[in-house]
Amino acid sequence: MKTRTIRVQGKGSASQAPDRISLFFSVAHPRPQYDKAIEGCNSRVEAIRAAASELNLPGADLKTVQFGVSDETQYENGRYKHIGYTATHQLCMELPVDQTLVGKFLSSLVQRGAEPQVRINFTVADPEALKQRVLADAVANAKARAEVIATASGVKLGSIADIQYGYSEVVISSQPSEM
Repeated sequence: MKTRTIRVQGKGSASQAPDRISLFFSVAHPRPQYDKAIEGCNSRVEAIRAAASELNLPGADLKTVQFGVSDETQYENGRYKHIGYTATHQLCMELPVDQTLVGKFLSSLVQRGAEPQVRINFTVADPEALKQRVLADAVANAKARAEVIATASGVKLGSIADIQYGYSEVVISSQPSEM
């Protein structure tokens, strides 16, 4: 007997309240001298580390994402003129969702003169569990679609003969939230 096939693609989603906050810091320090640009940038990063330490936040959780020094030029009279260097340090720290703690941390950064640009993302501590819920929802969605097609075709849906799981993008994102 020839196997009859219905091919469907499932789509899944799941939601969960965020339980982690990712703080991204960027400090830039322009100076005419290379070493002064780096020293200034490093002192601002140390201010971020000190603020974390003051609140007993694990310093090891503050990780460098990127570091660089760029040559700064200015266009004058048809030529580029060297005016200095800008040291840039980008860091990331992940914390539990605690608005009071994050507020104290950001206030401490201002008091210490760190002056970083700050970006806040919300995430979950166990993204794999959330991804598994999305996949389970996608399979249920595919099965429901197959049942609709089978009923409309006047046939009975039998057991699953084959599941093909290819690349699919599972994105964990958050909606902006006021803090």
